[in-house]
Amino acid sequence: MRVSSLERILKVAAAILAVLVVTFIATGAYLYALSKSLPDLSASSAAFRPAQTTVVYASDGTVLAEWHAEQDRTVVSLEQVPKHLQDAVVAIEDERFYEHEGVDFRGIARALRANASSGEVEQGGSTITQQVVKLLFTDGKRTLNRKVKEALLAYQLEARTSKQKVLETYLNLVYFGEGAYGVESAAKRYFGKHVGDVDLAEAALLAGIIASPGRYDPVAHPDAARERRDRVLDRMRDLGYISEEQRAEAAAADVRLAPRPDDSKQLAPYFVEHVKQQLIERLGSRTVFEGGLRVYTTLDPRVQRYAEDAARALLPDPQDPEVALVCIDHRTGDVLAMVGGRDFSTEQFNLAVQGRRQPGSAFKPFVLVTALEQGVKPSDVFDARPYVTRVKDGIWRVQNYENEKTAPSMTLAAATTWSVNAVYARLVMRVGAENVVKTAQAMGITTKLDPNPAIALGGLTTGVSPYEMAGAYSTLASGGIRREPVSISRVTDSTGNLVFAPVREPKRVLPASTAKTAAAMLHDVVEKGTGQAAKLPVWAAGKTGTTQAYRDAWFVGWADGLSTAVWVGYREGQVPMTDVHGIKVTGGSYPARIWQQFMSRAIAVRRQPQPSSDSTGSAPGALVRVRICTQSMLLANDRCPDVVEIYLDPAIAPTAVCTEH
Repeated sequence: MRVSSLERILKVAAAILAVLVVTFIATGAYLYALSKSLPDLSASSAAFRPAQTTVVYASDGTVLAEWHAEQDRTVVSLEQVPKHLQDAVVAIEDERFYEHEGVDFRGIARALRANASSGEVEQGGSTITQQVVKLLFTDGKRTLNRKVKEALLAYQLEARTSKQKVLETYLNLVYFGEGAYGVESAAKRYFGKHVGDVDLAEAALLAGIIASPGRYDPVAHPDAARERRDRVLDRMRDLGYISEEQRAEAAAADVRLAPRPDDSKQLAPYFVEHVKQQLIERLGSRTVFEGGLRVYTTLDPRVQRYAEDAARALLPDPQDPEVALVCIDHRTGDVLAMVGGRDFSTEQFNLAVQGRRQPGSAFKPFVLVTALEQGVKPSDVFDARPYVTRVKDGIWRVQNYENEKTAPSMTLAAATTWSVNAVYARLVMRVGAENVVKTAQAMGITTKLDPNPAIALGGLTTGVSPYEMAGAYSTLASGGIRREPVSISRVTDSTGNLVFAPVREPKRVLPASTAKTAAAMLHDVVEKGTGQAAKLPVWAAGKTGTTQAYRDAWFVGWADGLSTAVWVGYREGQVPMTDVHGIKVTGGSYPARIWQQFMSRAIAVRRQPQPSSDSTGSAPGALVRVRICTQSMLLANDRCPDVVEIYLDPAIAPTAVCTEH
């Protein structure tokens, strides 16, 4: 029996319908399966918080560094982005952005026609919304699944958030080349300004980069970047965002880029690295490099420059010993300056913080304070001849190396002034090495100390850092009050919420009378002893230190609110400094001279400190203005021939009037 034509048609139609139904069901199942793997946008607010750049500031607001994990990004709100930059990006990247619902089929067709006629990829079919989805949620592989996911997510995203939020997210995510992610970082990288300050021509240039950051890089390809900028301006005019007059004026503008930063000239690189390591330990590396933190430090750029100048001025040659320096405002504990070596770009090891070297006689003040606490008086007389005694590890033999001002016997005051080893060797046996360790730790030495008698002369098992020494001497400078050195004033997130602030808890660890007596004796070291090269026009106190074979040399002291430690030596250690520009390096030579040159400038500039951006730190203690007789170091009377007027902490200011004149 023959099947009629109608029956054949019906069978073919039924077969086609069956195929369509199966295809529809299969497609629906495919889309349903994909939809189950999509991220839940309703709970994904974290996805709209991309990694941000952390910024580090000095005390005066100067930017010291910016840290980021590969991506340099600072997130800004849409209100901070000029309207002409928003329009430029929309005009060149997605001109129907405000009309479509996440996917623009007309835009896809237009891009296909444009690319076919030009023979290359002139336009992309993805909307801004799809690009946000691609940047946030998909793996970037060119597959059908990914494209379908992008489309589904784009619809979902626009159904759940505003166009403004989508555009804001895009402007903060998109890459502009030269390591800059987001419009704020791009504006700073190319023009040296915040995004809110870019003009129309600059906005068009930035918008033009997005399509191909390599091809339209204004640094590497200025002509291509300018041509692309002008194309953006044309699209803005055609779409009614700007007038012809505005287009012509912007197109006539020269492309002026900011100078590229010279990382080798970064201010205080060792200090910045010290801050970074502290924050990583406290907050974790991800928060530090991606959290968009605002780190406000204690560093004074003026004082830092003087420190670097002093280190370079006296030992400028590459073969010279290196210099480490730490300066602390002992009224607050703020670290104002730090030099950790000659060249951070080649040597990141921080000699100021990580370098633990033998301090030599610079450690004697801890023995002195211990003795004063036990009732020893500066006027007590000691045997100053070479000393030999039996100790736990054998025979201890002590000679006097650093000076020639010795006698068979002398007072403790004189022995301190001239750093007589034999006197201090006898002194430590009297007061106990264990007690010296306790004193040093109370004053601020954090390195583990072994209670060996050699500690009196700075013979330590491990050594100490300039950072520790500056902090410990600041306890004497503050009249016996211990303040932990602080290099971070506070840390906030990008919106100003406090993340961390140090707890400042001044603690009295020495009686004021003990600190005052020790300070007067160390003042004599500067005025008429081994530290005369450190003498200043104002009252100063300190101590020299020179180790065996001239391998390490120190001067540590304070004046006018600043406590500073200077170390000179070779980075690799154990290298005698017996011929540096013709002299043997002792604590009273280069270290004292560097200290003097630095402190004379630092004191002058700190007399009128700039307002600090720190609103959480302790305020400097009140100082008193006093007239000092430079000969007696007591309050001057009308007959004193040489008088200086200085500001001192009340704890160490003299109260007696000079009776010598």
